[in-house]
Amino acid sequence: MTPRTPSAAEATAAEFAAKAAAARRAAETWRRTTVAQRVKTLRAVWKSLAARRAEVRAVVHEETGKPLVEIDLMELGAAGLLVDWMTAAAPRVLGDKAAGKPWSLFNKRAYERRVPRGVVGLITPWNMPFLIPFGDAFAAMLAGNAVLLKPSEWTTKTALWLEGAVAGTSLLPAGLLSVVTGGGAAGEAVIDATDMVVFTGSTKTGRAVAVRAAGQLKPAVLELGGKHPMIVLADAALDRAAAAAVWAACANAGQVCVGVERVFVEAEAYDRFVEKVRPRMAALRQKLDGRDCDLGRLVFPPLLDRIQEQLEDARKKGARVIGGEVLDRDNLLMSPALVLDARMDMRVMTEECFGPVLPVMKISRAEEAVALANAGSEGLAASVWTTDLAKGERLAAALEVGLVGVNEPSSHYAFGALPFGGMKQSGMGRRHGEEGLLAFTQAQSVVVHEWPDATPDMWWFPYDERKAGFLRKLMGLP
Repeated sequence: MTPRTPSAAEATAAEFAAKAAAARRAAETWRRTTVAQRVKTLRAVWKSLAARRAEVRAVVHEETGKPLVEIDLMELGAAGLLVDWMTAAAPRVLGDKAAGKPWSLFNKRAYERRVPRGVVGLITPWNMPFLIPFGDAFAAMLAGNAVLLKPSEWTTKTALWLEGAVAGTSLLPAGLLSVVTGGGAAGEAVIDATDMVVFTGSTKTGRAVAVRAAGQLKPAVLELGGKHPMIVLADAALDRAAAAAVWAACANAGQVCVGVERVFVEAEAYDRFVEKVRPRMAALRQKLDGRDCDLGRLVFPPLLDRIQEQLEDARKKGARVIGGEVLDRDNLLMSPALVLDARMDMRVMTEECFGPVLPVMKISRAEEAVALANAGSEGLAASVWTTDLAKGERLAAALEVGLVGVNEPSSHYAFGALPFGGMKQSGMGRRHGEEGLLAFTQAQSVVVHEWPDATPDMWWFPYDERKAGFLRKLMGLP
């Protein structure tokens, strides 16, 4: 039976102190390595982890009930793509960069050096228990930091497997990736003990993380909730759009922050779109063992009740709800739900659902959907569907989200070169891309006086008018 309460034990004060101290010691050692050394070592670490794919699948499935193919593609496969980009880009992004200089300072050399922050705290969610902790930890370590990871209390086994597997390679300093278990108190301790925090989770908790970090003047990168609006124009390729809607709403049983949470369809295409979506939803296969299926169970027990409440609210307000039945309450298994004739006064259209639910609303024109989408507080992901790519990109540019696709639902995470994050209450800062790698470092500006060895600079003491006049002319002053 699926666990109804978290399995993680709260780390004791002594256990936490030991982990934090180990991470700090490892950070001091690791920061002295070159970028090239880190790239070579971390590539070898990933190769070792990937070779243990069967073990990863087993532990992730045990904790989440995901279909095994989703673990391969959405957790391990995506992680591999991130590793490929980050290790290829790191020498260029993290290497020293020469700085321009005034010609009057011709005898000096200037450059920018990227310095690791020290120990990075990661507070990670339960929906992607391998991909998110691993991807963020890999980036932080590649930038020269140690990592103190507090996973969700619902998926600690995966994080502990990751910690043990990394340590088992004997390729990294002991404690470079340390895991502490527990609930909110452990997360607060991680913020207090580290130099930077990266949080993925709910907007409510993200606010608390931001406040605690800000109180200590520590940087925080937050990726929070979303309400992906999929905007389908009348000229869209409806077969592809329908297939995308079903997959992006129901992959990982809908527990994906960037997944489609609502569909706005221009009136002319509404009926045809629904006709293509219904059989695809009905054909989805559900099993608990993860084999030969499309959907597994929900991970977080309160989700089931919240989703059912949203569906009941939609029914009461006139929506046609197809599916959505609770198939196995003990194991958090529900059938996917298609919500037709949805309206903006329904909770399912305005509140994050995070389940296998696809609400579809008829609109008069795409610009109406853009306005409705932008009126909400979330700004994580959105998509526009049309065969007129120029129009699609114009509409996409008007959407207030960090991630947008044209005829593309949610593959941004696999593009390591793209910054990943949200606008408005969907977060701040970015992971991935150059911006994401640089976030794990601080800029150190370096100036080196090269020659002459013993002569003071002219603008040093003592001041006199002869030198000052020369310097004024040198600097272009009248």
